[in-house]
Amino acid sequence: MFKRSPSSPDRPSFGRSDLIFFGLVFLFLYTQLFQLPLTPYYFGGDHLIPISNAMRLLDGQVMYRDFFHITPPGAELWYAAFFSVFGIKVWVLNFTILLLNLGLVYLAWYFSRQLFTGLLVYAAPTLLIIFGFRLFFIDGSYRLFCVIFALGAAAVLMRSRGKYHIVLAGILCGISSFFGHPRGVTAIAGIALFLTWEHFRHPSRERGLFRTAVLLGVPFAVTIFATQIYFAVSAGFDNYYFSLVTFLQKYYASDPLSNQDVFLADLPDLGQFFSIYSPTAALSRYVRLAAPTLFFYAVVPWPYFAFLLYRWRRKTYLENAAADQRLMLLCSIGIAMTLGVSAPSGFRLSHISIPAIVVLVWFLSRMKLAPYITVIVLCVSGILGAAYAIQRQTIEKSYLDMPAGRAAFLSPIVFDRYKWVGEHTRPGDLFYEGHHPSFYFPFHLKNPTPVYVVRDNNYSPSFQVDSVLRSLQAHPPEYILWPRKWSKAAGERQPGDNLENLWQFVQGNYEIIFVFEKPLDYTPNSEGDIEVWRRKE
Repeated sequence: MFKRSPSSPDRPSFGRSDLIFFGLVFLFLYTQLFQLPLTPYYFGGDHLIPISNAMRLLDGQVMYRDFFHITPPGAELWYAAFFSVFGIKVWVLNFTILLLNLGLVYLAWYFSRQLFTGLLVYAAPTLLIIFGFRLFFIDGSYRLFCVIFALGAAAVLMRSRGKYHIVLAGILCGISSFFGHPRGVTAIAGIALFLTWEHFRHPSRERGLFRTAVLLGVPFAVTIFATQIYFAVSAGFDNYYFSLVTFLQKYYASDPLSNQDVFLADLPDLGQFFSIYSPTAALSRYVRLAAPTLFFYAVVPWPYFAFLLYRWRRKTYLENAAADQRLMLLCSIGIAMTLGVSAPSGFRLSHISIPAIVVLVWFLSRMKLAPYITVIVLCVSGILGAAYAIQRQTIEKSYLDMPAGRAAFLSPIVFDRYKWVGEHTRPGDLFYEGHHPSFYFPFHLKNPTPVYVVRDNNYSPSFQVDSVLRSLQAHPPEYILWPRKWSKAAGERQPGDNLENLWQFVQGNYEIIFVFEKPLDYTPNSEGDIEVWRRKE
């Protein structure tokens, strides 16, 4: 049932227990993403940004030139490819999320297989999916794509550092940068740190440090060049450089969700829950939201430093050289990826948590009660997973047929919003929502402006807001969705808020006809009331 870390580096096989485990994981994920048998649940979120961008690509627009974006085009091309074959459908998003989460679970399992045997192999992937999926991993944006390729590079090197493995790791880091450039850069930095450590600790006669750097760095650079040169040329290098470099340096951190201030700011407000629900219900709902967030704050990055200290004090590297090297690789890439997180919220930390969770399980494996704790963790997780699956499949839902296909909605408030938009628009209509691109995808609507979101701070510099204003003047949509908190006099705006002219245009040319009332706000930065403005005759 349970064994300590193996002393042999022999590659483990994929056995019947592994097949059962992944079958259960697939069943759990599928029941969270689809109402049986085939109806997808509709999930909003940041993945609607690359999806709406992919729709613009299919319309013939050029990324970075015709519309603004701050990440490389990997996710956009993924969705554009699927949409071009299957049509612009909701199930494509849910299928993508399913694949991404299976990839994360596989990586956690693979790393564990190199260090543990028995039931302990399943502890890290189980903790990852039970704590992370429902709150953090229902995300089809670039984030999980780039993490999977970055950690895939570590997986390639975990068993062998032969020249072909190093070359492949460099390529995978380059592909990671094709989805999110900081993640690929930090991953290759962590790998380079590990290879440097390994070189000085175990010098190789066949491969010097310089040659190793070439084997890693050249494929990485070539992959970045090959995957992104087309977009740099077609958009114009100035547009490309501004979107991916200048904007991040000068404007990105102006938003509260994009800087260090977000640390612990995503914990829900307990007082708000008590003001709405009974004490028991309030506490239950709060724990369900706060526990996963606190788990990832506790896990990333502290196990790395604990391991390095423990390794130094206990001389664990003398016990098993192969296991020690693998743990050092996880620590190196984990620390580097953590340092690359510009806004360390629980959401972002969860995405890079796999190495930390595996190291945490390694500490568990050294405890005398490890076999019993492992069984308890797996049993409790299995019960929770089954309860989540039953609850998701049996709770009351609302169904809506949209141009992007039929979907099930879990929230009546969200359903009412989408139902209203569906009743007042037709595919191809111009439509503008400045706060987030929520409705373009399901209803096949078109954003007439070159910017997918604006903010009431310097995240949206004045020249970008002006470009939005000019586009709305030239191609006025029938409806504009406008956050109520943005409706304010010029004297009430904070420094860096550049929305005054845009607000004057909305107020002067549109009339408010409806309000999407806010759902329960979990944090101060959650979405508030959204006003629906219709163009005056």
